[in-house]
Amino acid sequence: MRHRQKIAIARLISDLIKSDTVICPEEIAAYNKIVRNFDISDAELYEAQYISLADAMAIVKNMSPDDQQRFLKTFYNAAHSEKRCVPKEALLMLAISNLVNDKEDKYAFFSSEINRYQMPEKYVIYLESDYMPVINDEILLHYDTISNLLKLWNFEFIYIPKLSQSFRDMDTQFLYDLLRYMNPRLPVENIEMLYNRLTAFTTESYTRDYMTHIYQQQSFYDIPPSILIFIGNSILPSKTQSHKDLCMLNMLTIRLEDETNSVLNEVRRFIQQYEKHITEPEICCPKVGMGLFRYHGLYKELFDYLARHKSNGVENSIIIDLTKHRITMRGEEVPMSGTQLATYMLILHQTFCTHHGGLIKAGQHRPLSETEVQRLTRTFNTMCNIFRDTPIDKAHNYLDEVNNIRSYIARIRTVITNVIDSNDLNYYLPKDSLHKDMYQITIDPSHIHIKDAISEYEFTKYPLWKKI
Repeated sequence: MRHRQKIAIARLISDLIKSDTVICPEEIAAYNKIVRNFDISDAELYEAQYISLADAMAIVKNMSPDDQQRFLKTFYNAAHSEKRCVPKEALLMLAISNLVNDKEDKYAFFSSEINRYQMPEKYVIYLESDYMPVINDEILLHYDTISNLLKLWNFEFIYIPKLSQSFRDMDTQFLYDLLRYMNPRLPVENIEMLYNRLTAFTTESYTRDYMTHIYQQQSFYDIPPSILIFIGNSILPSKTQSHKDLCMLNMLTIRLEDETNSVLNEVRRFIQQYEKHITEPEICCPKVGMGLFRYHGLYKELFDYLARHKSNGVENSIIIDLTKHRITMRGEEVPMSGTQLATYMLILHQTFCTHHGGLIKAGQHRPLSETEVQRLTRTFNTMCNIFRDTPIDKAHNYLDEVNNIRSYIARIRTVITNVIDSNDLNYYLPKDSLHKDMYQITIDPSHIHIKDAISEYEFTKYPLWKKI
């Protein structure tokens, strides 16, 4: 067995022993047996302290099938060395077994640094970076069943639309007073903005804004519909006295195979796996009264983020000025040509103002109908006539511009990247959709505004769209 593989095994076994915060003689005996069986040296045990659980998982996932099964058997015996398996041990066992046996890259494991060590609550969270109507409809249809099934084992199901609804259901004055209480120096004119932010938060915003900001995971910007489960915490000790120990939160994501995949069925499979490992009964948490504000765990962190993080709203904004033929992002002007800006506007329009959810790639997804070609021709010509110094020929067919549009998009990505220095840059870039059959932009459309000579509008409410 290779050096790195021994280090990974040592890391995983160490986390297993520490997972319930109590170390017993049976666990130490199991640990010593594993060290001997896998011939792990003292140097490898030392190095194992400094790699994350996610790195260890990735190493084990690439081991040979025989070594993997040998390790899984050993790990299972260690988890049950006390003749019992507590929740955090069961979760870690579940994560490892799924990752090792995953043949379709359905599971992913993340370790993210957090500010302090804390015992994470047992959350199961639905994530999506792009809105999937079929999945969301299925969650709403079976929400009570999903939630109650998880509650039987003391897990809480977090579905962001329900959380936003809980804020909307609170007494408005109470929530206003709460915002003032949390932000004593908050200007009165910002109260309404923060209230709207709390009550209109979406799963897409939660995934792209909150998850990427708090846990610094860039892959959450473009994650397919998934279920996320908190697995537990790890400590990576500092190698020098001048630095603090690193506290890591470990998370497992389960990708839904396509937009028709059932969240309810996936939760059932997760619970069935969990039941196989757990040996101690669960004690259900008491219900929280309606209309009360929960200020603990994920609820506290999310509220603090929404109410305090860059609350002026500039951080995720696009302003399109029709009179000056320019576009600004995050307060910075992006120097697009007229045709580039027209192309960007076309993608925004097709993403947020049509049922397609993006600009269909002609000839790749499916042939465009004659009606669609006429509509796209009319739309693109309108955009070009707004932004180009020389108006485009009205008879110019959209399909003749398809190859040019691809080059415009490449240039647009370059100029945005050159100007915007941000972790959430991906919001602004035209990119392939989940199934790569269209171009789309994933910023929240409420953050896009259009200025003309008369007024300023939200992008989706601009009067011209009704005429195109």
